[in-house]
Amino acid sequence: MNRFVPWSLVALCFALGVASRSINDSFVVFVPSLQQAFEASRSSVTVIYSFALLVGGTGAPVAGWIVDRFGLRTLTVVGMCAAAIAAASAAQAIHLWQLYLGLGAVMGFGGASLSGVLSSSVIGRWFPAHRLGVALAVAWSAPGVGSIVILPLAEHIIATEGWRHAYVVFACISAAFIPLLLVLPWRRIAAGAPGLARAHASMSTGMTVRQAVREWPFWALTFSFGFTSLGIFAIAPQAMVYLLERGMEGGYAARALAVAGVLTPLGMVGFSWLSDRGGRKLAAILAYACSIVGVGMLALVRGPTDDLWLWLYVLLFGGSQGSRGPMISTLATLRYRGANFGRIYGLISTGMGLGGFLGAWIGGLLHDLTGGYAAVMIFSACALALAATSLGAEAGARERLSH
Repeated sequence: MNRFVPWSLVALCFALGVASRSINDSFVVFVPSLQQAFEASRSSVTVIYSFALLVGGTGAPVAGWIVDRFGLRTLTVVGMCAAAIAAASAAQAIHLWQLYLGLGAVMGFGGASLSGVLSSSVIGRWFPAHRLGVALAVAWSAPGVGSIVILPLAEHIIATEGWRHAYVVFACISAAFIPLLLVLPWRRIAAGAPGLARAHASMSTGMTVRQAVREWPFWALTFSFGFTSLGIFAIAPQAMVYLLERGMEGGYAARALAVAGVLTPLGMVGFSWLSDRGGRKLAAILAYACSIVGVGMLALVRGPTDDLWLWLYVLLFGGSQGSRGPMISTLATLRYRGANFGRIYGLISTGMGLGGFLGAWIGGLLHDLTGGYAAVMIFSACALALAATSLGAEAGARERLSH
């Protein structure tokens, strides 16, 4: 089998992520237009995205059941159809609840189908353990890298043709992948790399869902997803307004946070490379340390001249905020490969969706109750520390199994 095939599958997972998750993340550009079009409050519009995050995580077990029961072709086609239908329905919406259903529930499920469950199910069959982390990190970086193109495209179309036309264009982009997905040789893709076929065959049954949930590693990975999302989403949605309240110029603050977004996919690949080469426990602890110290750097931003602390926050927090997803996915793939992997991984992924939803809500609630950000930052740092404990323990256990 051509040695470029494994990386072509990584590219496929990346492209599907851009055509679904990057389009979902472009929602932030649509918020002002949707507020005006539906004469709605900011919170009633932004909760659409929160709902998409929630469904994106809690829908993962359903996506896992689909891939275990019906295969990779069905999962990818269903997921891409969901993304296309969600964008198309948004373009025709006349009531706000229709956006809750389309961009919230349907788009969220499309993202769940074409993210971690898919990439782990496909890439895990083609890469050995010492190369798996980097491959998964590249696939996971799709939303961040894709947003570099998708967000300006959305902004341009909205400005020239209107927000409805932008969603029509995005629906067409997603739908264009469906014919390709129907004809790809999924049976051969599911068979995996020839050199790994024997190993996969020996674990063809694998652990059952009931067996998995009775053991600590399952909960360690689930808690890692959950506490990481709590820590990240408690602080990230409020970073812009925090900087504005400290006197930072809006355009300058936005550019700084944009750089943080660019660093996120680089951090995914970099920390996963370190995980594959230098030790999974070391990489996990270092990634969490960077995020926690990054929160501290943000706390030191007190005025418009505190550029040093701002850019240290951008470097440390932005460069590490997405790095744990590929690590957790790699550990889950190595431990649970088998006939029930999709469902097991889907259940683990619910931690990410619930954590993201609750993190954004709790962060806002803490700010409202205290009138400041100290409690928000303490909560974020504590959640990240708990996540580091869970993931570090499982990463260490995996290293011991490898020796």
